[in-house]
Amino acid sequence: MIKAVLFDMDGTVLDTEPMYKKAWKAAFEREGYEFNEELFNKCVGLSVALCKKLINETYGDSGLFDKTFPVAASWVYNYKKANGIPIKAGFVELSDYLRDNGVKSVIATSTSHNAAVEDLTYSGIIDRFDGIVGGDDTENGKPFPDPYIKAAELAGVGRDECIAVEDSKNGITSAHSAGIRCVYAKDFLEVPSETEEKAFRKVKSLKEIINIIKEEI
Repeated sequence: MIKAVLFDMDGTVLDTEPMYKKAWKAAFEREGYEFNEELFNKCVGLSVALCKKLINETYGDSGLFDKTFPVAASWVYNYKKANGIPIKAGFVELSDYLRDNGVKSVIATSTSHNAAVEDLTYSGIIDRFDGIVGGDDTENGKPFPDPYIKAAELAGVGRDECIAVEDSKNGITSAHSAGIRCVYAKDFLEVPSETEEKAFRKVKSLKEIINIIKEEI
């Protein structure tokens, strides 16, 4: 029986990836660098520390991340303040079902804890979650298993009583490594076939997860 659903945030619950792509493009161009979309895609679902390492190594500039991150963060903040953050299709229906049936909802994200609270507040859905595990709440972020292990602990249930919902290679790997069954909810990126094989189901809309939970009861 499924007693908790552990959600990734960006690209899974919140439709943030297009916003972040625009922000990083503006930040890189401000520093005189051409934006690398392939690199951005590799960073999806990674912890901040791993993103920093990847960006600096790719461009051969050990200070590039520290120069671009504040610019991108400022761009995102202004955008969210003016426009809010859209929610992925089917989330509200799924969330209502979970609440009505006593199933816990916990966020497990690579975004820092405070930033996750801010984003969920801007989107108007923070009260729909029983807890948040941010990227700075564990020693190792995704693709390591730590975030999902902690999220299950926060939900107060066994890992075999949870499912994770993810949109990225790094997130699916994290959940799978934690021994938690993962539903792949595709965003704008296809994950490699060997990663998709680690997910036990694939959905086009979060609403479809309601039937998966019903099957497990």
